[in-house]
Amino acid sequence: MMEKLYLIARIADTRVALRSRAINSVVTVGTPVNVPAAPPHVAGLFALRSRVFTLIDPHVVIGLPAVAVAPGQRVIVVDVADHGYALLADAIEDVCFIEAPETRVTGWLLPGWARVADAMIEHEGASLLVVDPSHFVTLPVAKAA
Repeated sequence: MMEKLYLIARIADTRVALRSRAINSVVTVGTPVNVPAAPPHVAGLFALRSRVFTLIDPHVVIGLPAVAVAPGQRVIVVDVADHGYALLADAIEDVCFIEAPETRVTGWLLPGWARVADAMIEHEGASLLVVDPSHFVTLPVAKAA
């Protein structure tokens, strides 16, 4: 039954669904510490319960300008390859069971969304992108010309 549990969030003004098995928690972030020479999608580091998390800006990953971290902003905490990360979210809407099956993404997506979306799912009359948090963390390596 847990495979049908999703976190519904808004990222870059798009409603997305994240599989609950990929989520550790949703927390409020303090002021992150900047990381010199970090990739552009790394918004900083912050500490939570004696752990340090890398704060990821999904806006940058999908090809949009970076957003500022607002005091008290909620983030989605995930583990990728045994490291702690937190994804900035515009809004956390709900955690719910969705009985509809995941389907193949149909239609055209912007390249950034196409890279992070695994599937689509219908929920309350709307199509949501099912995104994998690990795709926001690990960016493709640019090839030299």
